[in-house]
Amino acid sequence: MIKSPASNEALYGLIEMTPDGTIQKVNSIGKSLIISEDSSSNYLFHRIKNNELKAKLHECFMGKCNEFILVVDTQPHFFLFHRTFKDEKLEKIHIFIFNVNQLQNMHEHNNWNNHLLSSIGEMAAGIAHEVRNPLTAVKGFLQLMEQNYNQEYSQIAQSELDRAIQTLNDLMSVSKPEFFQEQHTTFNLCALIDAILLLFQNQLYHIHLIRKFSHDQAMVTGRKDQIKKALFNLIKNAIEAMNDGGTLVVEQYEDPLGVHISISDTGIGIPKDKLRLLGTPFFTLKQDGKGMGLAQVFNAIQSNNGSIRVKSEPGQGTTFFLSFAKTNHPSNTFIGGLPMINAVHSKVELAQFLKDNLDFYTNEWIQYLQKTKGYLTAFMKENQILEEYEAEGNPIIKVVTENILELKTEEIMEQAKVSGGQSARTDFPIHLSLELFQSARGIIWNAIKAFYSESNHSLSTEEFFALERYVNDIIDLYIDSHTAYYVSYKDELLKIHRETVDELSVPIIPIAERICILPVVGNVDTYRAKKIREKTLIKVKELKAEKLIIDLSGVPYIDTSVVNHLFKIVKGIKLLGCSTILTGISPDTADTMIELGIEIDNGVKTMSDLQQALQEMQEFAIGK
Repeated sequence: MIKSPASNEALYGLIEMTPDGTIQKVNSIGKSLIISEDSSSNYLFHRIKNNELKAKLHECFMGKCNEFILVVDTQPHFFLFHRTFKDEKLEKIHIFIFNVNQLQNMHEHNNWNNHLLSSIGEMAAGIAHEVRNPLTAVKGFLQLMEQNYNQEYSQIAQSELDRAIQTLNDLMSVSKPEFFQEQHTTFNLCALIDAILLLFQNQLYHIHLIRKFSHDQAMVTGRKDQIKKALFNLIKNAIEAMNDGGTLVVEQYEDPLGVHISISDTGIGIPKDKLRLLGTPFFTLKQDGKGMGLAQVFNAIQSNNGSIRVKSEPGQGTTFFLSFAKTNHPSNTFIGGLPMINAVHSKVELAQFLKDNLDFYTNEWIQYLQKTKGYLTAFMKENQILEEYEAEGNPIIKVVTENILELKTEEIMEQAKVSGGQSARTDFPIHLSLELFQSARGIIWNAIKAFYSESNHSLSTEEFFALERYVNDIIDLYIDSHTAYYVSYKDELLKIHRETVDELSVPIIPIAERICILPVVGNVDTYRAKKIREKTLIKVKELKAEKLIIDLSGVPYIDTSVVNHLFKIVKGIKLLGCSTILTGISPDTADTMIELGIEIDNGVKTMSDLQQALQEMQEFAIGK
């Protein structure tokens, strides 16, 4: 546990939840960082303030990732999503939240590396533990297979290897730092650079500044504060790379493809073998650097539909090249080159277009299903699902329409929860639901194509791919949530059914005062034997039984592990002050008992059949 050196207060946030996302515990740091007071609900996704965090945590619940880095309150935080299992069943979920800057600054410089190595050692030990366990199991089963081949051993070994590989894959996955969902605005990039350069007036006295702006009225659209922070970091790095003076060159120009910026210094440069590591979290060439600045720069530029590349020569200097899609002036006039658009206005009109044409594209989807998937429409008609879609609209088209301007993760998950539960209750096959959703994805893109064909708007290549990712992420979020809630409902139903069967499969019948009989009928596997043991001990205690007859004549076959469980029942009953009579033991069961070395003690009687035991019990009752 990481704690402050001056106190016992933990330096990380912690949230403990049930598997369905109900918050059970949360410490003060976790509460202040991400938990909102606007809702009294204990459901995690009702309490989170940050929409981007909701989307990331949803991916964790879906199993897509187990860790990520996100900026919260202007500080980068590392989120670790951990599942706790008991008896192979998911019991709890914990979310650990670490402030990256605090982790790096909490020790003095001469002690920092030692603590870092210690933390890495602890992480390595945990990883080794997670990987060693399945590999030990694999080794054991391979040794058993050398002696006696069993297909079950091979399957278990394979599943354990898969578990080890998955652990290593999770370890190797790297999350990028992310940012708050700041609103897009249109702004003058050159004016922003000039404002940043004014902040460095004192540092520029010993550095020669060359400023070349070819098109100083060029406008771009994006999250202004993110881009400002990225440019600030690049200029700051360039100045710090020239301790003994040098030349800083900031150039800007535009062409039909976009607005371009280059920031060059004549500093120490970057070795070629290190260039590929630029933008990786925690990688730095500075003696006291934290390695997060360039990671945030790369992520900010790329998340604003920009591109970034680096050129450097050791001893000569470094140049960062940035490119952004340019935005037209309000007049919408453009002379020469490719036509560009304001993406924000385009999305607003697209959302309205989808809303106005929901019925039309729902009908187009239904006609497509009737022509190409007759079996599916027939099934939907039988279950009156088709009528519901005709009246309310296609759910995929609706969810894209409602979220095209702003991603509302919580609302998408709530809608998917309702549809997933309904599909599970009506036994609508999950593979048919997925088929419906994927066909609706095609209709959505037909609608988007129609909008851009019929309107005056157009998309650049980068804008198109950004829209493609955004729309498909909305659809995938809905499909993943629908599937998860469908499976969750079915699992819960299966659990209830199994508990009912377990209850009925242990019919302890009182036949006289403090005398009971347990007739065991049908095949008994290890799971059922364990349940019989648990239920029998509870029932014997409740009935205050003094004698219990266990009749095994209705069991065709009992393997060695089950015999062990049954005789644990006998020992447990004896501890409760109840004696046992075993009847109907088959020759195979008797042979198994001999092989296992199980001996019948004085507290247990065996009789050939149930009738003989009942006769003795009758005499016992009369004697009392």
